[in-house]
Order: sequence, then C-alpha cells, then structure tokens
Amino acid sequence: MNIVLGPPGTGKTTKLLNLVEQYLSSGVAPDKIGYFAFTRRAATEAVERACLKFSFNKKQLPFFRTLHSLAFLQAGLTHSQIITGQKYQEIADWLKIGGFYSDSTEQGPYKDFGYGDKFLEIINIARIMQQPLRKVYNESIVPLKTDWARVDYVNRGLAHWKNSYGLFDYTDMLETFIERNLAPKLEVVFIDEAQDLSPLQWKMVSLLQANSKICYVAGDDDQAIFRYAGADVSHFVNLVGDVTFLKQSYRIPSKHHALCNEVIKRVVGRREKSFQPKDEVGYLDWHRHSEEVDLSQGDWLLLSRTTKGAQQIEEEVRRRGHLYIYNGSKSIDSKVLESVRIWESLRKGDKKSADDVRIVFKQMLFNTEVAYGSKSMPNGEQGIMYSIEDLLKEHGLLHTRPWDESLGKIPQKDRSYIKACLKKGESLTEDPRIRISTIHSAKGAQATNVMLLTDTMRRPYSMWRKISTFDEDEARVWYVGLTRAKQNLHLIHPMFSRGYSIPTG
Repeated sequence: MNIVLGPPGTGKTTKLLNLVEQYLSSGVAPDKIGYFAFTRRAATEAVERACLKFSFNKKQLPFFRTLHSLAFLQAGLTHSQIITGQKYQEIADWLKIGGFYSDSTEQGPYKDFGYGDKFLEIINIARIMQQPLRKVYNESIVPLKTDWARVDYVNRGLAHWKNSYGLFDYTDMLETFIERNLAPKLEVVFIDEAQDLSPLQWKMVSLLQANSKICYVAGDDDQAIFRYAGADVSHFVNLVGDVTFLKQSYRIPSKHHALCNEVIKRVVGRREKSFQPKDEVGYLDWHRHSEEVDLSQGDWLLLSRTTKGAQQIEEEVRRRGHLYIYNGSKSIDSKVLESVRIWESLRKGDKKSADDVRIVFKQMLFNTEVAYGSKSMPNGEQGIMYSIEDLLKEHGLLHTRPWDESLGKIPQKDRSYIKACLKKGESLTEDPRIRISTIHSAKGAQATNVMLLTDTMRRPYSMWRKISTFDEDEARVWYVGLTRAKQNLHLIHPMFSRGYSIPTG
C-alpha cells in the first residue's frame, strides 16, 4: 500500500496523475490503470485532466470513475434496473407509508444515492457501515421520529420489492461487486479522496488492491467531512504503508493557514501533519453581514454550512443583480441569455445565422412579436445570414423594440433580474463568476475569492445519530470551508452564533 497524504491545495490529484503518466510511459496500457474517486466531480476532473494531458479519449480510460460507477459497470447493470425517484414512490405506495423523500440530504455526494428520507437514511447507513440495523437504529435520533417496528417493516418491504423486480439501489451495487468479486485485473490502482470512504467501500478497495500489482491511496483525514453519512475516517488514519507527504500548499496564503490550524488542532486522533502555505500573505476579514462584501469583480465561491444558508445567499445575490451557479444550475438559462445578446446584436445592425434567429424566436410571443406561420422560422440554409430587416420583411418579425419588450416568453421576474445583471456589468456570454454551495458540496473546489457564513445550527451534524464528537466533526467541516480561498477570504460572523464558533483573533 502506497499512501499519499495531502493537506488542502498540495496537489494530491496532480501527484496521482503524474504517477499515471509514469506508468503509461513505462508501457502500462491505459485500460490497466484504475483511478477511482469518491465523488463524480472528482472522478470527472481526473479523467478530463488525464485525457487532456495524455491526449486520450474517455473510452481509452474505462476505469477512471467513481466506485459506484465501477460497481455498476462490472455488474453489467442497466439504468432501468436502478431505483429512481419514481420507483421509490411506487415502493412507498405499496408499503402504504405515504412516500420516500429520496431526492437528497443537504450535504454532498449522497444526494444521488436515494438518501434524505428518515427510513432510507438509517437503512443505508447500517448497510454501508456494515453494522446491524437495530444497533444503528438504537444509536440514532430516528426514534424521536418513528419506532423500530416501522423501520424494520420498511427495510424488509424494500428488500422484497427489489428482489421481486430485479432492482438495485446504489448500495446494492457495492454489495454485488463485493459478493461476486467483480474487481477488474489491473496493473495499478489509484484511490483518491480515501478519507471519505465507508466500510463497504473499503471492502471494494481491498478487492481492487488484491487484483492489482500496485495500489496508491490518497487523501487527508483533516478533510473527512462525511462521517455522518457512514464514512470511516479511522480506517484511513490507521492505514499502514509507504507514506508520501505533500508539504507545500499551492493554494493557501499564510493568513488563512494560521486560522485553519487553529480550527483543525481541535481534532484528536488525526494524522499529525504540518504544511507550508504559499508565499503570499493573502487577505482575511470578518463582516457582520454578507452585504458588506463587494462581489462585483473576480471569481467567487460563496459557502454556507447548511442548505438553508446557501439558499439565503442565493436570494441575496439574485437581489444584488449578479449571475451565479447554484447546485450546478445557472441562475438564468444560457439560451435565455443568448437570446438577449443575439437580439440586441441584431438591433445594432449585425447579421445572424438561422440557428441564432431561432434562439431569439423561441423567446417571442406569436402574433405579438413574431407572426405565426410557416415563414416565421428561417430554414437554416448553410452560410445564409439574416439582418433584422430580413426578419421584418420575410420571416414574420413584427417590431424591433428593446429585448425586454420583444422577448415576451421570458417571465417578468427574469426580465427584471437580467436587467439588473446587465446594469451591474455581468457578462451574458461567459460562465457566471459566482458559485454558491454548501461546504460539503464544495469539497475539492477553490476560488480566488471566498465568502463563508460561519453561523450554524446547534446540531447540524446530528443527521441520524447521536454524535458525541460534534466539535471535531464540525472542525473538519469548517477547515474545508476555510481552505477554499486562493487569495481573499471573507468570513461572515453574525452578532449571535448558535453553534460552532471559529476563532476570530
């Protein structure tokens, strides 16, 4: 076992990809290298970086994926066999329990795995932690909401339904992989983000290691923030093998570094490590309210401990007239913004292609802004460009008023928002500069500027179990949040804090 320890910004993924390059250069075939990450985001980043660096396509790297994706592939499953939201509702109807809330928890990668319901949470946690359901139930806060008989009934009913219809949930994928020993035979295996793996996933890693000649495991126990969801950070801490410690952070300035250390030192039983900040002091400031922070320039990552906090940030950013991305979605659909840009370009005298014209026409109301009829849409002959005069004469355009009076299918609230964004100088062609996220969802992300809300609920970590190490778990979460900034860190510290406090001095 080769262990790569890397504090935030030290280049763990880069280190692993450099090792991938070395093995490729030595003659190892691309399909004999496995690179497995905890989250889709990390796996996607790894395969994209590898393809760019080595001039491969994704098909040449079949084993660059998440562990769940690997289990899906090796088990030969189809998407029709996977339990989706609709299937969960069918099961709930059959069980006569009303419904499952299977969309997500508020915190991170498990949102795709059917969690979020009080029954599904505790059943899945017991399975991925490899513990008896009754034991996990007794240690959980679920008894405050429902009784054991109810949990047991749902568990047995869910298992019966899946067996009857040949369906799988995401935990079933891992169990099938392990039971059938579906690990591919590989030359070398890389496991990224290993601190976040559950006991069930560690069993997968053991099989992968046994079926490969060389195994690398990379991570940082100080960033283990998914213990509430069954992650077993102690397994990572206790790993034995040849250790490579990355000591230089290329992201964290010295001011941020000092604060981060004050937070993480509250964790006991961690792998002791120290690392060097980059050669830059950085900027760090405290504010009473997020409105004090100027978001008009640069790239930003706006973070909250909770989904509720992130939603409040979203409301404020929208009110201030900035474009943003939240939960992977842009605040305004790109096609809508494109229609505004194209329309105003036409009004200035530019000519546009048929495809561009169709984008505009799709946002116009028939018989009010564009005439209804066969000539309304240009046919799209290659190379033909259209002026606004062409559209007036031959394609049913009825007037040339400004975009907010011409694109009537855009809802009024969105029109007002776009006008506010344009007034702020926001670009309609580039991706939004601002990303909004919970800390859990932002793991692995970074930005030049970070704003972090430091207030929290009193017991945000008690999602399902009675955790006595609240302070340590919270220290890890805030440590992750505090280490996302490359230059400027703005901390929003309310007058009254109801939960975990971050040192201010």
